[in-house]
Parts: sequence; structure tokens; C-alpha cells
Amino acid sequence: MVDSRRRSLSIISILKLVLLIAILAWIVATFPKKDWDALVAQDKDWGLLFCAFLGVLTAHLITFLRWRSLVAALDVPLKQLDAIRLGFLGTMLNMVSVGAIGGDLFKAIAAARMTHKRRTEVVTSVLVDRAIGLLGLVIVAAATLYLATDLSTNLQWIRRGATVLSVIGLGGLAIIVTAGHRIPLRWLNRLPVVGHSLFRVATACLVFQGKPKLVAHLLLTTFCVHGLLTSSMCLISNALYEQPPTLMQHFQAVPPAFAAAALPLTPGGVGVQEVAVDRLFQEVSDIPDGFSGLIVATMYRAILIAIAAIGAVVYFTGSERRLVRDSDLVSEG
Repeated sequence: MVDSRRRSLSIISILKLVLLIAILAWIVATFPKKDWDALVAQDKDWGLLFCAFLGVLTAHLITFLRWRSLVAALDVPLKQLDAIRLGFLGTMLNMVSVGAIGGDLFKAIAAARMTHKRRTEVVTSVLVDRAIGLLGLVIVAAATLYLATDLSTNLQWIRRGATVLSVIGLGGLAIIVTAGHRIPLRWLNRLPVVGHSLFRVATACLVFQGKPKLVAHLLLTTFCVHGLLTSSMCLISNALYEQPPTLMQHFQAVPPAFAAAALPLTPGGVGVQEVAVDRLFQEVSDIPDGFSGLIVATMYRAILIAIAAIGAVVYFTGSERRLVRDSDLVSEG
């Protein structure tokens, strides 16, 4: 019996290793060759590139812990190590799924498998966390574009759109925080088949009810994340060019481009993000001659691949534990 269990564990370990190698090979194989060739030919400051790598890695770790805060608010215990492992899973699979948010689906499924009674809440927390992340990105894009004094017509339209989305998102959060208890949800239970599940999803979305500090914490954390990512992109520019755009010029181009990468068009936003970064840098005034947003975005993609590789190792070498134990036995009401 023991030998059989050990053989099963060995087979699972081998399958995990094969899957890890297959995913990494797929990511590298789908990297555009012409972009890679241009990147290889560019002179580099490896010290600044390492700092950029640390910045992107730190930003990802912050997002993992932000999600843990949200899960904790739903009364689902989640250890930091588990949050990091599952976060890395989402980062890794974002590189192979359609759009830059597809990995969240796999993270939600993996997290749901670690609990019995609170699966709906765990899955919903992943979706709410992504929504908070996108809202924070839109707010950062709008705020930085308002700080610019000379915007092209396209950037002005982007600023207007980001402003509208920011107002809608913040307004929705304000309603939930101040009057969430007045929103009628019980009728969802009357719907056949899916009624109870919809009710639990809607209830989980009201996690911010009466918790303005939680909203502020998540938004400030999100601003920090996008600030780190954009600053890391600026470090990449400085590592590749003697006369790169300023940090403010990066904030005008990068956050809207990241939002475009969330569209479900290509695996991990590959191609969409690079083209969007390059195109929006062209819209920013006074960009130094010879600067290529495409090459900078390609180096950023290479850093993401490196982080995805780290994520694969962290996830597949870890052990799966249940998120909820005794609380699984408690009635959900």
C-alpha cells in the first residue's frame, strides 16, 4: 500500500515536471523572433535590467498578498506561502492563456480545489481582485494623463475614457461600502438551479460593505503595483538607451498599454502589449529620437517570461494544502 502510494506520488511529480517543461518551451517558442533579434542586438546595462526584474517581481508578490487580504476579508484562511504559490500559477498561465487575465481562471480553479464549502467565495475573490487591479490601472492612467500639459488627440480620448471608467468604478465601490446592506440579493436564491450560487457570488462581491479601510488598502496597494511596473519599464528604457523618455512620459504610455493587454486577443497579451506600448509612446510628445517602445516592451516581456519560469518552479515544487479545515464544517446559512 505504501509502495503504491509512493509510485503514484512519483508519477505525479514526473507529470508536473513534464508539464513545467512543456509550458516554458511553449512560452519561449511563441516569443516573436524579430523582436527577440532586435532585443539581442541592443546594448544593455545589466545592472539596471536586474533592478527592473526585481521591481516587476516585487510588484507581482504584492498582488499575491493583496489577493490574500481579500480572501481573508471573506473569512477564508489562506497562508502567505499558499497565496504566493497560487499567484505564481496565475502569472505562469497568463503567458499561455488568451488575454492577460486568463491565468486568473486557472488560479481560481486551483484555489477552489483546496476547499470544500467556500469554493464560490474563493473563486469570486480572484475575480474581484482582478477587477480592483484593473480599476487601479485605469485610475493611474487617468491621473498621469491629467498631469501632462501637451497631449495628442488620441491620448486625450484615452484620458476621457479612463476618467469615465474611474468614476464608475469608484462610484460602485462607494455604493457597496456605504449602502451594500440595502442591495436586495435574497431574490437570487429563488432562481432555479443557479440561484444559490449566484447569491453567494453576489454576497462575496459585497465584501467591501462597511469596510472603507479595506477598499483604501487594496487601491493603494494597486497604485503601488502599477507604479512599480511602470518604473521598472522606465529602468528598462534607461538600460537600453542613453537618452530614454522621462518617468512621466512612461506613465503617459505604459498604464494604458497594460490595460490594452488585458483584452482577450492573444495568449498573455503577447503582441498586443508590445504594439500598444510602442504606439502610445509615439503619441507622447518630445520622445527622444531613436527610441523604440517595441524593444523596451520586448525586454519587459522577457522579464515576465523569467518570472513565469520562477512561478512554475515555485508552484510545481510546492505541496497542495487545504485552505479551509474546521470552518468547512460550519453551515453557510
